[in-house]
Amino acid sequence: MENWYKDWFSSEEYFNVYNHRDLSDARLLGELILRETRLKKNALILDAACGFGRHALFFASKGYDVVGFDLSKLFLDRARKKAAESNLNIKLIRADIRRICFKARFDIILNLFTSFGYFKSDDENFSFLERSYNFLKTGGWYVFDYLNKTYLENNLEEETVRKINGVIITEKRRIGKDRVIKEIIIDYGGNRKTFYESVKLYDSKTLQKKFEQIGYKLVNLYGDYNGNSYAEDTPRLIMFLKK
Repeated sequence: MENWYKDWFSSEEYFNVYNHRDLSDARLLGELILRETRLKKNALILDAACGFGRHALFFASKGYDVVGFDLSKLFLDRARKKAAESNLNIKLIRADIRRICFKARFDIILNLFTSFGYFKSDDENFSFLERSYNFLKTGGWYVFDYLNKTYLENNLEEETVRKINGVIITEKRRIGKDRVIKEIIIDYGGNRKTFYESVKLYDSKTLQKKFEQIGYKLVNLYGDYNGNSYAEDTPRLIMFLKK
């Protein structure tokens, strides 16, 4: 299960399980980012672990130059298709977040929708945060959107079952060894496929301390995509940091 993301993010089943995810959350967060950062129109944006491009597409639609990278070929192909359909130009790169480096200097780096904590060690999880400081312009922004550990621990839904087009999707969630683990069972009438998600849990103080050690300054902290203040009972931890 250590490399769960390689199997899960290269499976078409991902889109069946998360078919309810549309651009609405991406738009909400995108608008919050624009309000908070007041990006200039010529800003260069890096969308780290961009997935299938929901946020990259939003910013490209606003006229920004966007670079996105992800490990999943499936996700990148989906992002390219969506960009072409919308006549948007996004530079998309297949790369591992633990190793990628850039010579370019970005105005803002986005690490959104819990694209963090996938790896076993803290060194691996924090490696991009440390390296990315070097390819962010002085005065540039780092936006970090992650789950709220306290909220998750207090509101974990242990099991959900859905039926979509005759396919039964069961999601089992548990917390163990500082990680939240989800087992996803997809039942095609007796033919079952099982996938996993596993994200390491960090609290806000630990993350803020790490960012400050790197050199970032915390400017603002939000608890949801509507821009409400962060608290223990808000679902997200959205950090706006400056170099």
